[in-house]
Amino acid sequence: MNKIASIVLLIVAVALLWSAGTQNEPLVRMRSVYHLASAEPLHNAPPMVAFTTVVLGGVRGILADVLWLRASFLQDQGKYFELLQLSDWITKLEPRCTEIWAFHAWNMAYNVSVMMSDPEDRWRWVRNGILLLRDEGLFYNPADPELFWELGWLFQQKIAGQTDEAHLFYRMKWAAEMNDLMGGGRPDYARLESGAGMARLRSEYKLDPEVMRELDTAYGPLDWRLPETHALYWAWMGKKYATAKTSLPCDRMIYQAMASTFMRGQCLFRPGDNTYETAPYPESLPRAMKAFEYAIARHPDEAIKAAYVYFLQNAVYVLHVMNREEE
Repeated sequence: MNKIASIVLLIVAVALLWSAGTQNEPLVRMRSVYHLASAEPLHNAPPMVAFTTVVLGGVRGILADVLWLRASFLQDQGKYFELLQLSDWITKLEPRCTEIWAFHAWNMAYNVSVMMSDPEDRWRWVRNGILLLRDEGLFYNPADPELFWELGWLFQQKIAGQTDEAHLFYRMKWAAEMNDLMGGGRPDYARLESGAGMARLRSEYKLDPEVMRELDTAYGPLDWRLPETHALYWAWMGKKYATAKTSLPCDRMIYQAMASTFMRGQCLFRPGDNTYETAPYPESLPRAMKAFEYAIARHPDEAIKAAYVYFLQNAVYVLHVMNREEE
């Protein structure tokens, strides 16, 4: 009798599990309709991500939390290489979590890179941080404005900034890649469309030529060998998905990128002899001012007005030095 009851209970359990499984897809659709999900369901995910998402279910969040505690411990101890593998596991468990992708990329670009004495090795880790956000983080979160901003930040602060002693090396390496891809700083879109460059632009660098044209029209012509231009691009992409309340970081990055473009938007780059110099680009001044004024009109933030005043003071000085007194 006990055996029969066990068999009946097993059949009932299997039937209930099957019934629960059939409700998953309708529930996912309902969460999307009622805006209860942070993102659309994963499509074409790698097997490991699909496995952890489906099989572990809600338990994967608990496991990710445990791994986060371990990651914090390793971070405090400065064990960055161990932290890399742990962070990779966490991204597989929680591919929709923006903070995980941002932290993992930041760790590679900032913590691990500076442990290297060779600039080439440093650049490899900085570039890995960029690739992680661009090729993986945004693959799973294609409409996350914060991730777009995080990607732009690596270009704006890590490569274009001066906090890392190897920043000039990073700028040269990126300029060389873009120079090889586009045949110069200002792309000939007609030539790109007729060759293999367009496929590389889209698939390898995840750059949309239509958006590039849009930016060149609004703020350019821009030099795409400069990291400031790519910070502008990714902030612009983030704005497409941001709400009025969440667009401030992207708007701020846009006017900061345009301020940098005015100060050093002309690039002299000769790959053969590793010559890399920048100079002010005074023709971009009206468009830089437009970026500031747009942000001021949208956001009641006194810091933006103060930044605009500071920028205009620098612009007056640069124009004076360049003997453009009328401007």
